[in-house]
Amino acid sequence: MGNCSPSPRRRRPTEPGSPPLGSTVSAPTVTVNSISVSPYALARSPSVSAAAVDAEDAGVVRVYGSDGCPVAWRLRVSLLYKAAAPLHFTPSEAAPLGRPVLRLSAADPEVCGTADELLRLVDARFEGKLRVAPPERPRAASPSAAAAAEVAELVRLQHRSAERHLEGVAAKVVEMVKKGKKSGKGRTVVEGAEVRRLGKWYGDAMEVMLEHARMEETLIFPDIQRASFPGVCDKVNEQHGRHLPMMNGIKEDIKTLLTLELGSPLFHEVVVNLSVRLKALQDHTKEHFKEEESDLLPRLEQVRRMQREEGKVSDKSSSAWASEAVATMEMTHSKLFPFFMTGLLPQEAMQYLDLVCRCTKNTRHLVSMLRSLAERLEDANPSIIHNNPTKLYEHLLVKSP
Repeated sequence: MGNCSPSPRRRRPTEPGSPPLGSTVSAPTVTVNSISVSPYALARSPSVSAAAVDAEDAGVVRVYGSDGCPVAWRLRVSLLYKAAAPLHFTPSEAAPLGRPVLRLSAADPEVCGTADELLRLVDARFEGKLRVAPPERPRAASPSAAAAAEVAELVRLQHRSAERHLEGVAAKVVEMVKKGKKSGKGRTVVEGAEVRRLGKWYGDAMEVMLEHARMEETLIFPDIQRASFPGVCDKVNEQHGRHLPMMNGIKEDIKTLLTLELGSPLFHEVVVNLSVRLKALQDHTKEHFKEEESDLLPRLEQVRRMQREEGKVSDKSSSAWASEAVATMEMTHSKLFPFFMTGLLPQEAMQYLDLVCRCTKNTRHLVSMLRSLAERLEDANPSIIHNNPTKLYEHLLVKSP
């Protein structure tokens, strides 16, 4: 993930006793919770007052950084998932080298570093909570193996998000079926707002699933077929074709609900049929994902080797394949990114966050993704984030205008 470098016109005034501007010096480090990072006194910057910092609650975690820096936004999102202490973010251009400055409490020094360094520092301070730093990755046997592992991880996590969102939609429809059975004459239990939210939830899930399928069909399946044997991807391609009519049928059922009298016998009948259709789609989707993960993803290393032998890939571009997959799914990684992430368990979300931060080359686009996710997470109770990802999305749907 690239740094947001400060403007070349901004130069920090030389302080008494400090080396001349432009000279080369080794950056000092301090050790905090066994993690070595660079100290940085924000009080030296006119934009941040040390007195104001110290006057606030001592237990608040503080992040200072440029509003356009992806490292600052990644740190902010990770701390929201961590949910270990209150968080306060202050936009500031005072941070060195375009990196954010972190202060874990009023008793701690301000420190700056790379994303990985600061995330490890957060994990060391708040042990026993969700780990937000990326795990040490075992050294891959080859560049092809490294590239294949990234794409396989990306695909698996997308499968998990789709499964959980379908599960959430199906559970909401079952709840509506139960309400319909309890409704008495002249009493409406299911509200119109519930049906509209259901339509949005399912519509977003359908968009992500279709975009995922298009990515596989254009970027993965053709080369798996070339590197393996003819017909190896025929079954999964046929399954994609069968899923589309099922998904469209469910979408039409939800549209029909919006035209019917709430609580009427016909309304209840359509809700029951919708529940049956959703259960069938869930079963088909889970089986489809299982087959892809067991039969096709293990072939990705062979595919990457073939691509290298054909001269299509440089040995230095181990993340290029995953980057292409991320870029191909444009809606998922822009407008629908917060929706997609709410389908992941917190540890899975940290894995996916690490992937997109390494594989999204456009800094402005990455900042936009992270900002949209942070803004949604700030509206949620940490217990919802940690215990039930689909309940998190339902909670955010209710709060949406």
